[in-house]
Amino acid sequence: MDEIEFDTYHSDASQLQIAETLDSNEVVMVHSDLLRSNCRVTNQPDWGDVFIHMEGKNMPDFESLAKYIVSHRQVSHFHEEICEMVFTHINEAYDPEKLMVACLYTRRGGIDINPIRATHGDMIPSFFTAMDVRLSKTLRQ
Repeated sequence: MDEIEFDTYHSDASQLQIAETLDSNEVVMVHSDLLRSNCRVTNQPDWGDVFIHMEGKNMPDFESLAKYIVSHRQVSHFHEEICEMVFTHINEAYDPEKLMVACLYTRRGGIDINPIRATHGDMIPSFFTAMDVRLSKTLRQ
């Protein structure tokens, strides 16, 4: 099994590396349950799952992407700010044609906060917007 050494915990976008640049666009879909930041008000940990869908020529190095996601561990922001930060950093690092970032955080206080940011509506999976679909929660949620 491959092991990744995590040693940065303050939102370090410089960790985002390109694995390869292709001649034509490819679709990349990533899901990670490694997202954790801290509440801006209480400084309590907020655990979440991050979904990244992108279409472009620059393919991410997945180890660097995992390191980047973990680098938010000591950042104190609201969920929406984390989602926007991840969206902006990925957009700058990979320059995709299309990009969607969704951060589904563990419920605290009975409130779901699940921000989504996308360049194009067709990048948002239909289960996020369908009123008749109920999302099943992860074990943590």
